[in-house]
Amino acid sequence: MSVFSFYAEVSIGCVCVLMVLLYSIKRLPTPQLKFTLFHRLVLWHALYFLSDSVWAMVNDGVIPKNTFSVLAVNYSNAVILAALFYSCFIYAEMSTRPEMTRMQIRCLQAKLRIPIFVEMVILLVSFVAAPDFWLDKDLEPRDLYYFILAFIPIVYIMVVTVRCIARGLKPENRQHLKTYLIVASYTPGCIVAGGAQILFSLTTPIFCFWCTLIILFVYLNSQNQLISTDPLTSLNNRNQLQRYLQLQRDAKDSYVIMVDVDHFKQINDTYGHVEGDKALIIISRALKQACGRLKMSIFLCRYGGDEFLMIAQTETPDDVLKVVRDCLQEQIANREDSQTYTIEVSLGYARWDGNVANFKDCVAHADQKMYEDKRSA
Repeated sequence: MSVFSFYAEVSIGCVCVLMVLLYSIKRLPTPQLKFTLFHRLVLWHALYFLSDSVWAMVNDGVIPKNTFSVLAVNYSNAVILAALFYSCFIYAEMSTRPEMTRMQIRCLQAKLRIPIFVEMVILLVSFVAAPDFWLDKDLEPRDLYYFILAFIPIVYIMVVTVRCIARGLKPENRQHLKTYLIVASYTPGCIVAGGAQILFSLTTPIFCFWCTLIILFVYLNSQNQLISTDPLTSLNNRNQLQRYLQLQRDAKDSYVIMVDVDHFKQINDTYGHVEGDKALIIISRALKQACGRLKMSIFLCRYGGDEFLMIAQTETPDDVLKVVRDCLQEQIANREDSQTYTIEVSLGYARWDGNVANFKDCVAHADQKMYEDKRSA
């Protein structure tokens, strides 16, 4: 067996693994956009490995090696690799910026596609017009091709790595630091694996091995998040709340803040449960926005049907409430639907000493304050 045959077989094996993963993702009982983006990311990996296996078969002579086949497979690799890291960028942004709206995601996608389209046109025109410029006498791509092959992916992955690490180090994101680091670790690993393959052994599928391994790792982490995340709002659920409480040490100057949607039953009864869900999503976005704006350590979860809970390490809880109300007004003003029903919340807080045994009593006191706020409205 030649080294290129081994390369092709390993690549096809990785494609088979990813196809099983794609089937598993498709069957997940969740409407979260993040998993749709992850599905696309895995699909682009599978397409790249398939294209790379064809590249190996061309080099092995299984597919006749000529100017057309060499340029065609290298064009395919360049375009798919750029699309792969574009998908990685979008998925990383969505994973580390859950407050992003669909409109913001579509705007980001449109901007990031521009370099890919430019590369597609330049390579296609130059491959057709001057194939000898790109290939040496042995029909091997020149160094310039490998520079162009790697340029857009490296820019994407370096930018997204820096952004993920910077966000993960912010105090309000410390509880999700593992997720940020997992997303950020993919990109440096790709640089190392891809660089090692290009510089030392083009016939060893180092890049394929690494990508498949990290994709499986990200998937397992995502499965774990499903257990601890509310599927509608993408906030932490009560399972994650229990984990958070068990990890607390010396949580001084913490306040439990209860957030309850006013007249939520009326929204459901008058406009339907779909509109009720939209109202909950608007409120969850406002709470996420408030957490980012406050620049402090805050745990946020969906506590019940129309109740949300925040644990803020602060000495000024009234400032937290003010920011929450301001962010809610901003989200309502920017809502994408045409409904005119009012969305309001009631807020209440109570001091928590960090003792898990006292947490339920603290929630009860915050709940009482919240109902007092509701009655005074």
